[in-house]
Amino acid sequence: MFAFLDERRGRVANAHVFALLANCPDILRAFIDMADVVRDGCGLDPTLRELAIVMTCLTLGNRYEHTRHWNMARRLGVPREKLEAVWDFEASDMFSPLERAVMRLARDATRAPEQVAQPVWEEVHATLGDQRSLALLFSIGWYNMTARITGAAALQIEPNLERL
Repeated sequence: MFAFLDERRGRVANAHVFALLANCPDILRAFIDMADVVRDGCGLDPTLRELAIVMTCLTLGNRYEHTRHWNMARRLGVPREKLEAVWDFEASDMFSPLERAVMRLARDATRAPEQVAQPVWEEVHATLGDQRSLALLFSIGWYNMTARITGAAALQIEPNLERL
């Protein structure tokens, strides 16, 4: 199984989640395939995706996924100060209207998916369109699932992973 991981991911910083999922090899293979497709995002701006994932992880209180996606956002050029303001995005002037709409959707869909107010969805959908809006929802949903697994399994952040 680890040969499969090395082939697909090489030596990765999130080895704990892969080691956990290796207990169910078929799930691990499907997990990696789906993670790759979700990350590709059907043309979704990766910065918007990462802001949504960071908000999802903050809403769930999941440090394992939050740290790695904080780092991904930083690598994409999101300033530290902006990431530090994500939880209070509504009160910050650092975010564009679209970024606010995306984070609002991520927060609300994570809290109570069936209670996302129609204007919250419409604001995102009006700008991103069908394909990218759906890709955003898949990112939010994917990291809801992943955070719930890593949280319940009490995975600890790998010692070699530092917050950028």
